[in-house]
Amino acid sequence: MSLKQMHIKNAFELPKEKVVNEFYERIITIPIEARTNLKNELITMIGEERTRGVFIRYGWHCGVSDAEKAMSLEWDDQIDLALAGPKFHMLHGYLDKVEILEMSFDEQKKCNFIKVLWINTFEATQYLKAKGLSQEPVCHNLCGYASGYLSKVLQQPILVKEVECRAMGHEQCKCICMPIEKWGDQITSDLSYYQNNSMIKELDEITAKLKMERDHLSKASDIHRQLIEELLSNQGIQKVVDILFETTGLNVFIEDEYNQIIVKSGNLPEQLSLNKFRDSNTTFVRYSEKLSLLRTPIYYGQQIKGYCSFVYSGDNHPNELDYMIIENAAITSSLILFNESIKVNTEQTIKRSFLNDILEGRLAKEEMYKIAYYLDFNPSSTYWMLTLEGFVKESSIENELAFNEELIGHIHLFLKERSINSIVSQKLNKIIILIEYPTFEKLHITQSSFIDQLLRHCSRRFPKYRISVGVSSVIQEFAQTVTLYNETLAALRTTNNRKNVYYFEDLGIESVLFQLQDDVLIERFVNQHIGRLLEADSSEFELIKTLYTYIDNGSSINNTAKELSMSISGLRYRLTKISEILNHDLNDTQYAFTLYLAINILKAKGKIEI
Repeated sequence: MSLKQMHIKNAFELPKEKVVNEFYERIITIPIEARTNLKNELITMIGEERTRGVFIRYGWHCGVSDAEKAMSLEWDDQIDLALAGPKFHMLHGYLDKVEILEMSFDEQKKCNFIKVLWINTFEATQYLKAKGLSQEPVCHNLCGYASGYLSKVLQQPILVKEVECRAMGHEQCKCICMPIEKWGDQITSDLSYYQNNSMIKELDEITAKLKMERDHLSKASDIHRQLIEELLSNQGIQKVVDILFETTGLNVFIEDEYNQIIVKSGNLPEQLSLNKFRDSNTTFVRYSEKLSLLRTPIYYGQQIKGYCSFVYSGDNHPNELDYMIIENAAITSSLILFNESIKVNTEQTIKRSFLNDILEGRLAKEEMYKIAYYLDFNPSSTYWMLTLEGFVKESSIENELAFNEELIGHIHLFLKERSINSIVSQKLNKIIILIEYPTFEKLHITQSSFIDQLLRHCSRRFPKYRISVGVSSVIQEFAQTVTLYNETLAALRTTNNRKNVYYFEDLGIESVLFQLQDDVLIERFVNQHIGRLLEADSSEFELIKTLYTYIDNGSSINNTAKELSMSISGLRYRLTKISEILNHDLNDTQYAFTLYLAINILKAKGKIEI
């Protein structure tokens, strides 16, 4: 009886040689050792992952071929065909025995799952013999075979996954056969092995990628060359962002360590708040719904001295070339900023030394003018001065000096941004700013607005410090710089908790006393003349206010009474009391002037309000 006329349940009861000859026109045998050596050579040539795919797909095709042969026999239902699969396994010598642990089919005879035990598979035996224990299942050929066979005979995509393997140390190999849709995400990586990817196609993709990287390297190298050329030609940091904008078409800017934009190219939003972006590596960050930034830090020394950023609109993202370009640009910017820093620091050191020499009287007038011309200060121009004093919590001199040096750098940046010709120096723990007045006038703002901007600029960087400012008058002679300094010190002496900016020109005759360097002398002058009156007066300073109003009105009883809304008799009584306390005649004009001066000093210092 022909094998093809037999029921599949009985086909494998015949001798093995007859089954093989009936099923196959011709069959060859391959020694397991030869197959193992072939697998090892493939791993060497194309890698372990691709080799696994080769043998899984080889097993798949063998399984599909045997499924077609099984379907040519007599069979009642697809379960008959599925049960014949293990017999084909053993027919080929893939293993010694197959035990079906559990099977589940639905009412439509569709497979839910099949759990199988494989006894002594050849793949596990060979792996243990050659390499010892494995970290993962190794029966790839059998999994591919079972997947191909079951998918064909059951007419639904089945994937067989080995969950235990003897090569991993388990007692025997166990697998689960289940429709692909039931596996979910568990087989994402397994499915790729069943895809017949062309190595030529992969090579083409790799070649295209290498070509793109070569083009990127070429363009990045060209841009880097341009940046280096600008570095050598001393064009400055602005040229860097111009080159980046021209070559990439991306809006670009560079900011300093305080997150203030110092140069830009392209169209940027008017205001960018960058304080929250302080990464120490190149990062792509979402700034807003419409804007993203590719940012890289600019280092010199071990410190971040700024950032270089590309701007992207909408959902646009940087490519690899953008990363290469911006990092090269950051290196070039670092060198340029370092050179500029050395030049600026050297220039500022010379200017500071020059101003200190003037204030200490170490320069003759001719020498002073010569150096002024060299430092681009016109001796015939007009000048004014600000002296700043910062009140810090720490009282040590080292902390004050460090604070002042950092503040000086911050002030210099403020003045540089506004193109103001100036010298910023430090003396007696105070910061001195000498300004060429015409360069300030070009801003077309008032002195008070300018000082307010300066203080806001400083408070953003140093929010915990209170800064007081003394403001000089404007002079027409550069040689009078010492006078400006003395005026700012006099103005500083009048600052108080309610007012931290004082102008020398707002002082009256008391400005003469405020130019004394010794505060003790000023306090002694006040106490000597009105100290007893201060002790006797109320907390509202009624007596002091009455005396001040009386002198201010030229010792007129009527005018004083009217201004204070007092009766004349009441005023006379109060004036008599004041005269008795001071033990002096208030009608003495010279003495009244002295009292007036002492009260104005208290007023200027904010100790009384009149």
